Amino acid sequence: SSANAALVYPVTAVGSSSYPTYNDFFAIDTNAYTDWASFHQGAGSTLKLDLGAVYSIQTAYITDRVTSGGANGAFVGGLYDFTLSYTIQAYQDALFTLPVGAGVTNTPAIPGSVSGPNSFLTTASLSGVPARYVLYTVNSVNHALGTYDNPGLSDIHFNVSAVPEPSTWAMMILGFFGVGFV
Repeated sequence: SSANAALVYPVTAVGSSSYPTYNDFFAIDTNAYTDWASFHQGAGSTLKLDLGAVYSIQTAYITDRVTSGGANGAFVGGLYDFTLSYTIQAYQDALFTLPVGAGVTNTPAIPGSVSGPNSFLTTASLSGVPARYVLYTVNSVNHALGTYDNPGLSDIHFNVSAVPEPSTWAMMILGFFGVGFV
């Protein structure tokens, strides 16, 4: 239910590559002015996320890089290494081999004018899939720097609700049977 909804930041993030001083943790540190950036990887860059527990994931909030082109945390511009398309996919396992539901692909618009991190914020609806692990994949980038694209994230977090424990499900099912029997 929406009454149980909460915002959750991943507990770990592992990038497919990381630009020096723009490490993986910066995507989940709750600071929209620090960025994770892949190191010249461009399209195909990934970030593997662990939410720490299984949740019913409703929405992903993704803020693209906001400090691209300047000292980390000093320049809000982000138009050099902008992600043109990304996919968010939930997984059941830490090896990222068992997907849950369909992946969601999003094509954010490059901001015409930049007023801060919210200019780079997009959302992706995961429709309540139960999962602990999430894979963020860059599909395409703006190629402003040619072959040296360094796409990434300033922030990623999720709107989730709790998933009942198996024992809770068992008690609910027994309760339904009891009510039906009566």
